[in-house]
Amino acid sequence: DQVIMKMVYMVMWVSPVGIASVIAAKVLGVSDLALVVSQLGLLIVTVCSGIFFYQFVCLQLIYFLIVRKNPFKFWWGLFQSWMTAFATASTAAALPITFRCMQENNHVDPRVSKFVIPIGATVNMDGTALFVTTASIFIAQMNNIPLDAGAYATVVLTSTAASIAAASVPSAALVLMLLVLTAIDAPYQDVSLLWAIDWFLDRCRTTNNMLGDCYGAAIVESLSKKELEMMDKLEVEDQEMKDPEAQSVSTHQSASTDL
Repeated sequence: DQVIMKMVYMVMWVSPVGIASVIAAKVLGVSDLALVVSQLGLLIVTVCSGIFFYQFVCLQLIYFLIVRKNPFKFWWGLFQSWMTAFATASTAAALPITFRCMQENNHVDPRVSKFVIPIGATVNMDGTALFVTTASIFIAQMNNIPLDAGAYATVVLTSTAASIAAASVPSAALVLMLLVLTAIDAPYQDVSLLWAIDWFLDRCRTTNNMLGDCYGAAIVESLSKKELEMMDKLEVEDQEMKDPEAQSVSTHQSASTDL
């Protein structure tokens, strides 16, 4: 174990130099650096616009239509978890705080949140799917590769399928982009150009993934309210059957109330 930890520490110390070298090699190979920088800036604006539109319009509208409560109040209860997901760039790392915010601030049944959110942290990567789709189209356009309707459909379907397999670790989407770029015959070497901006976009899309899990848990709780109440009732009845003394006390109280 100590040998493996030493090897991991060595890789962690060397990785910034390696990533910087890959980015520097790609930047030096670009003929018009100002054009590429402006294109990357537009990519950041496009991805962030899509992510925050999904967060503050789509998710809020779905929550309001199904749960019939104030969605922004629900979002404010998750603000600490939102900031943790942004800081760590990992949905899995923010899970403990997410559980606490869901239970203490938004009063979501822990039986639902502790079941739905871990599954969502594994398979629900809507922010990753949005980023991979946009970045793949960006690389294709940067290399003047024409995309027809079939190619766009391939990008969307491949990005959605690949995002399900994404790990809850920082910059996992860049690895998945190789699959999407290969599907549309785009140069996958240009993925290294995105390392320079992925540190920021990764944090933004992680907040998207985390909010999708939490809103999904709240909607599941709303749709399962009758089943949860029935489970609580059965649990109380089962407890009374196991505790005859408590049952007799409750019977005596009901009798005195009738009198």
